[in-house]
Amino acid sequence: MEEVNLKPGSEDNPIVLKNKHQNTKLTQKHLKNSKIYIHRPLLQKYTKNNNGEEAFSFDKAPDRFESFTNNVISNPNLKPIDIKVALGLFHILDEISAGEGLVFICSTNELAYQYYGEDNLEVYFTNMDTADIELIPLHELISKKLNIIISNDSLNKVLIRLDSFHYINVTPITYQNSQLGINDKSLKKGKAYLKFIEINDRMNSKCLEKIWI
Repeated sequence: MEEVNLKPGSEDNPIVLKNKHQNTKLTQKHLKNSKIYIHRPLLQKYTKNNNGEEAFSFDKAPDRFESFTNNVISNPNLKPIDIKVALGLFHILDEISAGEGLVFICSTNELAYQYYGEDNLEVYFTNMDTADIELIPLHELISKKLNIIISNDSLNKVLIRLDSFHYINVTPITYQNSQLGINDKSLKKGKAYLKFIEINDRMNSKCLEKIWI
């Protein structure tokens, strides 16, 4: 019998990508418990209702090609460091992977790469896509790109905010978030030393300049 590779992100145990635009399963789960699930809470909190359902919808926003930068600098709710990191990430991904998502090291710990993905430093996802692991820690890449010093902890907090505003999509590379581990309720939430980060394509194709509040 062929041995199964249990490593998170391996071909046998791919990572489950975070839903980009809405999470129907979580919405239904919350409704059963008489609760409301808000996908990308900061985006919903700081945008005008434009779809008649007390919420913001990208589908109703006007189209505009290459609008990521304007959507960042026009948001009055972003901190200066949020703006710098968002624009820095956009350009880093453009330079390294032609705008495609990458797996970044989001930790100061020395990582044992043999415990993730395949031997060629490639991570597999359940949608059949793959992504390479960038070997330079993200906080170092951002610091060099922006000519600033940002700690790993500070950067991770910014990533959470940018994900909540839907500028980026962040998926932890952990066993708990793998195909074999995601439904195991006995597992505790693990710390993500690696994260798959991609730009939300709609933030680059829709204009939100007049929708922020």
